Amino acid sequence: MHRLLSGLVAVLALTGCAGAASAPEPSAAPQLTSSAVPEDGRSLRDLGFVNGPDGFSVPRDAAITDQIDSPNNITVVMTSPDGLTVAAYYRRVLPELGFRITADERNSLLFEGGGYDGAFTVSSGFSAVTLRTDR
Repeated sequence: MHRLLSGLVAVLALTGCAGAASAPEPSAAPQLTSSAVPEDGRSLRDLGFVNGPDGFSVPRDAAITDQIDSPNNITVVMTSPDGLTVAAYYRRVLPELGFRITADERNSLLFEGGGYDGAFTVSSGFSAVTLRTDR
């Protein structure tokens, strides 16, 4: 019995010496890899935006009806080109900039990169892209 008790005490002592399990570090947000604007695009900076990631663009021929340019939210609402064309544009250029598309359904996209979370959606006659950040 004494031996069993000694063994149990030793196991408990060694278990207590083990360091507390460390929580996994959160993965870093994907970094943007390019600030180049495609030939068929126009950068937000060229449109007068002060906020948003360098190189983020809209199609060159976009007709912008509304916009928000604040430090934590950038939104662009467009009436042309048609939403399917704009969706195809973002499917092509977002990965080139370093954004990761996390969802792509029903002509709506979710994406992230460089500290931004983004969304694109299409409705009758309109399309819109939004970038949000907590920086």
